[in-house]
Amino acid sequence: MGKAKVKSHSGLSKEERKKVRKSLGSLKNLTVQPKTRERYAGALDRFLKYLTRENLTLPKARDAIDPLVSDYIEYLWSEGEGRAEASNVLASLQDTDPKLRGCLPGAWRLLRTWNANEIPQRAPPMSESVLTAMVGWSVMHEHYEFALSLLVGFHGLLRTGELLGIQAWQVNITGASCPAVISLGLTKAGKRQGAAESITITERSVLRWLWLWKRSVEPHDFLTCKPHAWRSLFNECLEGLQLMPWEFRPYSLRRGGATFLFTKCGSLDRVLLAGRWTAVKTAKIYLNSGLSMLSDIQIPKKLLLPFHNVFAKWHNTVPSLEHTPFSRRAGGRGIKHVKSKNGPF
Repeated sequence: MGKAKVKSHSGLSKEERKKVRKSLGSLKNLTVQPKTRERYAGALDRFLKYLTRENLTLPKARDAIDPLVSDYIEYLWSEGEGRAEASNVLASLQDTDPKLRGCLPGAWRLLRTWNANEIPQRAPPMSESVLTAMVGWSVMHEHYEFALSLLVGFHGLLRTGELLGIQAWQVNITGASCPAVISLGLTKAGKRQGAAESITITERSVLRWLWLWKRSVEPHDFLTCKPHAWRSLFNECLEGLQLMPWEFRPYSLRRGGATFLFTKCGSLDRVLLAGRWTAVKTAKIYLNSGLSMLSDIQIPKKLLLPFHNVFAKWHNTVPSLEHTPFSRRAGGRGIKHVKSKNGPF
């Protein structure tokens, strides 16, 4: 389902605002995103089932809840559960009862200790060399839109969900060598700040193909196929390149793009702006860990070289900018284009 365009409600009448707000739901329901609320509900349900198994009941006094929650977090730790489960149960309790904020010091202290003693398994950053090999593999197998999505995700420092949600109407580009501005709407960070976000892509190799794609599709066509199909293709590409041992994931595009940009320009401010981070401390940790991981990734050149050659040939091809006819499959995603000797799209 496509993203809705962000609209200002300031010029609406009282009745019009009432109608819009009714469609949005109550303010209480809007405090947390639906998917996040589902996670919270699941975590809370598992916590309550734990209490039932242990013949415990949730006390009515808020100050008496902390020891029970602390014991539950110790239980999760001992059972090998993920740290996200502990974080979700704490957040769900405070979402259900906001007055619990400040009443769970012991539980939050245990979670901080968990954070300090278990290094998170972050997606390894993708190097430019791996990116070009993946694009070469995609071109070799005629997955042209997938190849373009890899380039856009890497050079746009996009989160995976943002990349999978891009539609043609969000891409503003006026020529094959002109910068492309992609409107992302209210992203995860944008919602906190109450402002829509966008990215700008200036890599010439990306712009030529993005311009061609933009001219060859309709406004509500997606850049990618359906999310599950795109992820499957991502894994298929890694398998084809024999890169599975390095555990690259879709988020590796954003991490790799950030480290690539920093090593290229040496400007933390530019990376902050491109990656849309608000906290300098967070960005520094992100970059330092990424650069450290990147230096540890040693991939034999013989695995990637054949696909680098395919990429180089594709990269140096000047595409025709004439509109290419295409046919649409049902569902609005995954455009199946009629083959054209002038270009891939």
